Amino acid sequence: MTKTEKLLDKSLRKMLTIACENIKDDCSGFAYLTHDVNLKKPASSLQISCYFIDELALSEANSKQQLPALESEIKAQLAVINIKPQAISFLADSL
Repeated sequence: MTKTEKLLDKSLRKMLTIACENIKDDCSGFAYLTHDVNLKKPASSLQISCYFIDELALSEANSKQQLPALESEIKAQLAVINIKPQAISFLADSL
C-alpha cells in the first residue's frame, strides 16, 4: 500500500466513522456501516453497506423514509474528501 493509499484509507475511515455516529444519533435501530473499496480506484469502487439491528428496524426506517436521509449523510461526509460511493445498500444484521 502506497503512502497516498494509506492517507486515503485513513480519511475514508474517518469520514465514514463520523457519518456512522451521526446516523446512530438520528436513527434508532441503526447498527453500523462498513465499506469495500479498491484504493487504486476509489472513485469507481467504493461500496457502502449500512446494517440495522434486524429486519424490523430496517423496515421501520424504510417506512419512515429515513433511508434517503442516511444516504445523504454518508454522501455529505464523503464529499469532504471528494469521493462518491458507487453504491449504498441497507441491510438487516443477521447475527
